[in-house]
Amino acid sequence: MAGLRNQIYSAVCGYLGALSFGYVIGYSSPALPQMTLFQDNDSAASWFGSIVTLGGIIGSVFAGWFVQRRGRRSTMLASAVPYLLGWVFIYIGTTFELLCLGRFLTGIGCSVAIVAVPLYIAETASKDLRGTLGSGVQLSIAFGILLVYALGLAFNWRDLALIGTVIPVVAVMLGLRSPESPRFLLDVGHKGEAVSTLTKLRGSSAIAEEECRDMEESASGFVAHASLGDLVRRPELFRPLMIGVMTMVFQQMSGINIVIFYTVSVFQVDLTDFEIFFVHIFTLHTSISHY
Repeated sequence: MAGLRNQIYSAVCGYLGALSFGYVIGYSSPALPQMTLFQDNDSAASWFGSIVTLGGIIGSVFAGWFVQRRGRRSTMLASAVPYLLGWVFIYIGTTFELLCLGRFLTGIGCSVAIVAVPLYIAETASKDLRGTLGSGVQLSIAFGILLVYALGLAFNWRDLALIGTVIPVVAVMLGLRSPESPRFLLDVGHKGEAVSTLTKLRGSSAIAEEECRDMEESASGFVAHASLGDLVRRPELFRPLMIGVMTMVFQQMSGINIVIFYTVSVFQVDLTDFEIFFVHIFTLHTSISHY
C-alpha cells in the first residue's frame, strides 16, 4: 500500500507540470479580449497568442538534453523557472515586448515539462499502473485548459497570470519530496540508489531488485551508439520514428491550437454577423428551390 501511495504521489507531481501546460496554452483565450493593449490590433494579438509555440520549439531542444543529463525529476523542477518568470512578466507587463517575452518564457516551460513528465511517470509507475497513471497526463492538460477558461469568467488577465504562478510553486514544493526516476539512476551508474528508490515505489525490496535486473537486461540489448543516418537507413528505427512524427504533424495541422488559443474570440461574434449569415443561407436556399 505504501508503494502505491508513493507511485500516485510521484504521478501527481508530474500532473502539476501538465496542468501548467494546459493553463498556459489556454490563457490567451480569456485574456486577449480583456487586454486593451491588443484591442484593434489583430497582428499584435496573434503574436501574443502564438509566440508560446516558438518558446516550445526552443525549449524542447534543450529539454531532451537536460532530461538525459540531469534526470527527469530535476527537469520537471527546472521547468518551474521559465513558468514563473513568464507569468511574472505577463503580470507586470505594460508593453507589447514584455508581454510577449512572458508568453515566450511560459512556452519554454511548457516544452520542458511535457518532455519530462510522461517519461517520469512511466519510469516511476509499475507495469500494472503505467497505463492508468500515464493517461492522467493528457487529462491534466485538458483540465488546465478548462481551469483557465473557467477562471476567466471571474478574473481579469493580470489576476489569471498571478494565479498561474501558484501551480509551478506547488509543483516545486511537492517535487522536492518526490524520488528521481529509478531508470535514470540506473543509467548513470547509481544502482544502489535505484534499488532503494524502487523499494519505496514498489513497497518490496524483492520486487525492486527483480525490476532493476529487468532494466539492466533490457538496457544491455540496446545499441549503444546510433548515428543520425541510422535513423534513416534502418527500417526498424525509421518507420516508428516517421509514425510518431507524422502523428504530431497531422495533429498540429488540424488547427487545434488555434481553437485553444482563441476560443473566446472565435465565439465573440456580433448578432449582426449571425443575421447576415442566415440571410445568405436563406437566399441560397431560395435560389436552389427556384432553380
